[in-house]
Amino acid sequence: MNDESLEEWFEKGQLHFAAQDGNLERVKKLIADGYPLNVFDDIDKTPLHYAAEKEHFDVAEYLIKSGADVNAHNRDRAGDTPLGAIAGNCSYNMAKLLVDAGADPSIPGWMHLTALNKAQERKKEEGKRVFSLLVKVSKQKHSCKEA
Repeated sequence: MNDESLEEWFEKGQLHFAAQDGNLERVKKLIADGYPLNVFDDIDKTPLHYAAEKEHFDVAEYLIKSGADVNAHNRDRAGDTPLGAIAGNCSYNMAKLLVDAGADPSIPGWMHLTALNKAQERKKEEGKRVFSLLVKVSKQKHSCKEA
């Protein structure tokens, strides 16, 4: 990677970095400056992926309210949605934030695994609550499609 491409990469990743750090004020400024919300980085993540992974609720909420796609995933490379990326270890509250915003737990990602598949493997109480939530949401989404 030459210096110019490294600089471009760094510049393009500013919103991703701010979301990962939980820096809400920086996220707000970058969005106001026109940084795109739904751009994938080199590992197929959007800023919302990072905010969700790090449990930065205020940043995740702001990104969603600003138009971040809760079901964003790189179909060409079988990337995970934000929910799919975290379902195996997230808090109930973060899972609820995403599903309340329209996240679909049945979208397949890496290795064709869905958020449901990943949450099903969880053994602790918090994980069981997440799995129950995702089952409920998935049933609602699929019953609406059939009706």
